[in-house]
Amino acid sequence: MNAVVQGAAVDLRAPTGKLLHRRLDAQHTLSVSNTTFHRLVEQGKLKVVHIGRSSFVTDESLRAYVASLVQEAA
Repeated sequence: MNAVVQGAAVDLRAPTGKLLHRRLDAQHTLSVSNTTFHRLVEQGKLKVVHIGRSSFVTDESLRAYVASLVQEAA
């Protein structure tokens, strides 16, 4: 996810069409370690859903987390 900051406005990259991302994909997207990823989930900053035994991070929560980082930096 790339974010472009223009004043106070945030423009996130266009959606990939995916609603759910596997844990490793989400970690790579955010460039965070396994420990940091699990901490973000525990803090409620990332939403994880389960389908069978598989865990996925919602696209909406990834975007919301990145937007919150951009807002903090502004």
